[in-house]
Amino acid sequence: MARLAVPVVAVVAFLALTAGNARAAEFPVIVVPGLELSDLPELEDEGALGLLVPNAGPETSLELARTGLVRGQPAHSLREEPPAGAPALTLRRGTLGSARGPAIYLGLPEAEPQANRRRYPIVVVGRGYTGVLTSESTRLPGLVSAADVMPTALAQEETLGHEPREDAASSLLALERRIERNADVRRAASLVVCLLVVALALVFPPAAVGAIASALVANLALGIAGVSAPWAVLVALALAVLLGGPLLAFAWSDSFLLGLGLCSVVTGYLLALGLDGETVALSPLGPSQNARFYGLSNLLETLLLVPAFGAAALVAARFGWPAFAGVAALAFVTVADNRLGADGGGAVVLAVGFAVLGVLLAGAGRRVLAVAVGAGLAVVLALVALDAATGVSSHVTRALAGGPSGLAADLHDRVVLSWERATDTWYAALGVTVLLLLLAVLVARTLATRGIAPATAVPLAVAAALAASLVVNDSPVDVPLAGLAAYAATDLGMLPARWPGSFDSRSARSFSLWPSRPPGAAAARRSRLRPRP
Repeated sequence: MARLAVPVVAVVAFLALTAGNARAAEFPVIVVPGLELSDLPELEDEGALGLLVPNAGPETSLELARTGLVRGQPAHSLREEPPAGAPALTLRRGTLGSARGPAIYLGLPEAEPQANRRRYPIVVVGRGYTGVLTSESTRLPGLVSAADVMPTALAQEETLGHEPREDAASSLLALERRIERNADVRRAASLVVCLLVVALALVFPPAAVGAIASALVANLALGIAGVSAPWAVLVALALAVLLGGPLLAFAWSDSFLLGLGLCSVVTGYLLALGLDGETVALSPLGPSQNARFYGLSNLLETLLLVPAFGAAALVAARFGWPAFAGVAALAFVTVADNRLGADGGGAVVLAVGFAVLGVLLAGAGRRVLAVAVGAGLAVVLALVALDAATGVSSHVTRALAGGPSGLAADLHDRVVLSWERATDTWYAALGVTVLLLLLAVLVARTLATRGIAPATAVPLAVAAALAASLVVNDSPVDVPLAGLAAYAATDLGMLPARWPGSFDSRSARSFSLWPSRPPGAAAARRSRLRPRP
């Protein structure tokens, strides 16, 4: 334990700046220089243990960590301004046991900027704290956000909880290894899935939509099984796309069966998020564990557009608008409910996409489209308000609580973050530009060759949803990458006869979402519009 008390002059000088307007704490917060995760086994009998995420963004430092800790809101390395509010907490430097009575002891990064890829030990001593810490901010037992420290220290609401666990230290070290492995493989896994889906869309078109469904199922299975070894993740996801896509293309050869299969994928994520959200949060394509923590990542949300929109169109072609509304409600709850996906931006994306999908399937005009988009956004606000009324708190409900000005500020913040992420490096900017150009070319091709019609409703709904996602989500790399795969699968990768609008009378039965026209009506209309010589 002696090495934990090694003096660090930079820490002493910097922590002295936190004194001043801070309140007296119920739990004094003691920064222990040199405290590392390897020290967790020695701390197991002292109190409740956790892994502390120092701040959000790609980088961290002592200054960023301290800024978020004393304000109760994580600092972000891509934001120039610190979190709002005056410091409300004093950080002290000391050794384990240096405070009399209850206290919070934690480690922090070094002074110089570094990659934000590590978590740091935190232990809450006294007041019955044992086992591992639990947090409403992360919803993952053992993982603690910088936002949790101040409320706990000052005995405010939403303080850290704890749950008993005999092997607390070893379980936290295992969690740290899993988070590190997911971080190492996430970008490679997303590239493998998306590029292979695009390749299938070009080489074997009927398999592309099934390939996305298979990749989503494989990701969920890896999360449930706790598999995070990079080689195993990449092999499993590649096989899911290359083998699962063609197999599902044959198994779901009937359009109605395809619709039911796609609906089951969305249902699977809803059940997983409801029963054990950790399985999705710690899946290979799940959210990173330095800001989002739980629910759906923007990458997963974008890939889920394919089963959501595809199921709505295909099932509704058999059972009508009630089925369309049912699938839309299923997708909204899965993505937006704060107990499940908790993705406010994803809810807006779905609202825009389903509005475009419904209007195009119905063959309605622009006025109906505007009303449909407004109705979809109203559903989003109603869902978030219902969650807030039932006492569920998240970043979504907090943004809504700020009223129109709060929502506008949150939207502005997301746009700024998107720009910063997209232009952080030259290769990131180049990659985003290329992906967006490819998407624009594919959409232009669809409009030029097949136009706006029920048979192009699904890909055009995906395109509209992607446009909304680029505005409301702060993932300028993940959204275009997954969006390219989603659009290719629904447009290039789906033979026109598979989407509604091209069904024959037997496959569509007696129901149609769009008005029927007599044979030759389109040709007659074109002849009337053709200019006379």
